[in-house]
Amino acid sequence: SVRAPAGFQIEHQCPQCGAPACLDETDRLYACPYCRVRSLLLTRDVFRYALPPKTPSRKLIYVPYWRFKGVLLFTTAGGNDYKFVDVTQCAAPATSAPQTLGVRAQAMKLRFAAPECAGVFVAPEVPFASVVRGVQQRFGRELGKPMLYQAHLGESVGLIYAPFYLAGGRLCDGVLEKPAAAPADESALSALKGGRQDWKVRFVAALCPDCGWDLEGERDALALLCRNCSSAWTPSGERLTRVEADCLPDPGAELYLPFWRIRCELDGLAPSGSPELARIAETPAAPGKAPAAEFWAPAFKVRPQVYLRLAVGLTLGRMQGGLEAGLPPAGHHPVGLPAEEACESVKTVLAGLHTPRRTLPDVLPGLTPRATHFHLAYLPFHGDVHDYVQPHIGLSVGRSVLAQSRNL
Repeated sequence: SVRAPAGFQIEHQCPQCGAPACLDETDRLYACPYCRVRSLLLTRDVFRYALPPKTPSRKLIYVPYWRFKGVLLFTTAGGNDYKFVDVTQCAAPATSAPQTLGVRAQAMKLRFAAPECAGVFVAPEVPFASVVRGVQQRFGRELGKPMLYQAHLGESVGLIYAPFYLAGGRLCDGVLEKPAAAPADESALSALKGGRQDWKVRFVAALCPDCGWDLEGERDALALLCRNCSSAWTPSGERLTRVEADCLPDPGAELYLPFWRIRCELDGLAPSGSPELARIAETPAAPGKAPAAEFWAPAFKVRPQVYLRLAVGLTLGRMQGGLEAGLPPAGHHPVGLPAEEACESVKTVLAGLHTPRRTLPDVLPGLTPRATHFHLAYLPFHGDVHDYVQPHIGLSVGRSVLAQSRNL
């Protein structure tokens, strides 16, 4: 399907035939239009990209920048709210390089950083967690009131390497070819850890690890389906991991949407404090064991307010009957959010369930959901003029909202 690029673009070559390729940041399945080979993009931890230098023959120093794009969900005493975030932050501050890349990554076509790239790649010394904490602290100061909890949704995390070189005792921008900072300390730069790295993006055949059948999925899907052995697979590092999948059959469905069903133990929960929490929590199976509950969360990208509305509505609805192990028919929406992010948002869903609101500051900090199991569930939605409607629960998603969500 044709869609606008969500973020930046990457120039590459087909690993099978060498034909030129242009990938979106969110692409995880590449189908070459020349040789027709379909490949999965896998990496050990995070994807790494490089800005192309104007003069590749220079002695280049590639400085790493963390790139973080997504939605910051946060809970205050007044309830849940959100903020869109798209930032880059230098991961090697000792280089005296600029602290951010600005809009450069979106304005230029990047390449995958690979061992064969000429130059020295500086190791990222600033951990990603500290970048996230910095974003949270800055936003907390802007908000002007205490946040009880924060979670990230739809996040895209990666490292972008920007080229620099030394000339006349100054660190110069390898893209613009002009000084980027005050006079550089060459001894400090030479002491930085780095060199040629062994990381590389793997392009592997899009075949089922169990039976070898072709896997089904769109280019940005985070779950791929095998129709031959009725299995679902999600990327986990440099391999695919099988995930349980259920479906609620409905001959009248126009669209199937994917959701994560998350089984959690709720440490610190006193169900008697809220009728809604009492409704979803189960009595502990043994004395001293934490109450447990099942939470639902969309497995697809959608506006934060719609995400929370669907998650709260389905969790309260406790849809159980009719679900069968298996895959949805053709025409289902792709999975765009990983299970880890859905698990991170459980506490935000708890905040949306809790009443009265005035007691949130007393209750939420002590709650600790611990995910023990999760799997996919595809639910049928019927279509009308403007919305897709789930007939069993009565929840709806606007057609235009769902169409625009692919670019979040």
